[in-house]
Amino acid sequence: MDIDEKNGENTGMKQWRRTLAIGIIIALTSQIYWNVFVNNFRISTSVILLPVLIMTVGSQIHTLTICSVTALIVFLFRFGVYYLQGVPLENIFLLILPGSLFYLFYGLIFKVQIRNKHIAQMEHIIIAIFFCDFGANVFEVTLQEYFQGQPFPEGDTLQKLFLIAMVRTLFAAVALIGESQYRSLLKKEEHETRYQRLFLMTTGLKNEIYLMHKNTEEIERVMSNAYRLYEEILKLDLPREMQQMGLEIARDVHEIKKDYIRIIQGIEQEIDEGYDEERMSFQDLLHILEQSTYQILADKKLDIRLLFDCRDNFMTKEHYILMAILKNLVSNAIEAIETKSRNGTIRISERREAGTYIFDVSDDGPGITEKHLPNIFKMGYSTKFDEKTGNIYRGVGLCGVKNAVEEQFKGSISVSSTVGRGTRFHFEIPVGVLEEL
Repeated sequence: MDIDEKNGENTGMKQWRRTLAIGIIIALTSQIYWNVFVNNFRISTSVILLPVLIMTVGSQIHTLTICSVTALIVFLFRFGVYYLQGVPLENIFLLILPGSLFYLFYGLIFKVQIRNKHIAQMEHIIIAIFFCDFGANVFEVTLQEYFQGQPFPEGDTLQKLFLIAMVRTLFAAVALIGESQYRSLLKKEEHETRYQRLFLMTTGLKNEIYLMHKNTEEIERVMSNAYRLYEEILKLDLPREMQQMGLEIARDVHEIKKDYIRIIQGIEQEIDEGYDEERMSFQDLLHILEQSTYQILADKKLDIRLLFDCRDNFMTKEHYILMAILKNLVSNAIEAIETKSRNGTIRISERREAGTYIFDVSDDGPGITEKHLPNIFKMGYSTKFDEKTGNIYRGVGLCGVKNAVEEQFKGSISVSSTVGRGTRFHFEIPVGVLEEL
């Protein structure tokens, strides 16, 4: 048996299990009823559940299959109940047949009106439910009275069946609309989660690309020095082996530079094709920052609160860089608090003064000593050491933050800290650079 056949068989078994489950549920709930009009005619709550189950649990199953199996299970279930009650066998058939056939007739009417459950509009489904309920009830009453030798149901009975169908359709409609809204909410949350992950991934990549572009300048300098070294070796008339080695070093650095640039271009192309959000409001950016940070805190099992005091909501095209700055500073605060304890508070504030946006990110962590404070923004410098793993954090984040604020935003950034009380990063960005009107 190949994989497709096995998967098809598993799908078929799953559908049959669902069909049987629907039939059993309807058979059990059909015992909640009251008798009206004629003897043994049941007004049951199961008819409210039936269309809901057909459109949800049974959405992938043929309606006639569901209703046929349900009719059979109801027949067998009620047969067992009457048999245990001591009802004569010759009477059981007449008692349970109309009620069982109700579900089969319901399925026939439903199938005629709703040929494809996946593309049917909600209003059409609700109308179909009403006609199924009313039509199947008329069929059951007519068959029940026929077995008892009574004439066709009178107008008063039909009016009551009409009212009952209206009420049960209303309940079924509320259930279906509620389920539809719930699924829409789940899809919206899933879409928002994917959007946030994509945005954060793009932010991280753009931040790394910015650092990579700066590194190309360093590679260019090294390559230039390598060629000058090669020229000096030629002037000094050193052994040919040293001349060859100098030339190979210069060539290797040049090839590394070309590969480096190709990698940067490839990443930039993928980012541009995969995410095309040109502008974002500051409040949306903060929402993503909050959601993603609390997810990190939950994963790390840290009791850290985020407090926001942001007074403005502006549109900006620089949302990637601004997110990278705030995310790095918040991540730095989390790491600082984590080294001290597993609980604390991080405050993010923003205000506008005299053509400048002023931001502060502060924490109540262990703080930074005066010895380390002057070096905090240097590339590769880090005060954080993981005693469990022995890892030293790479010290790129704060250097990147300083470069982004000062070089890309033409702003300024500073840090102040008190040992044992916490740290505050303060940066200012001109309104004209950041804001998109």
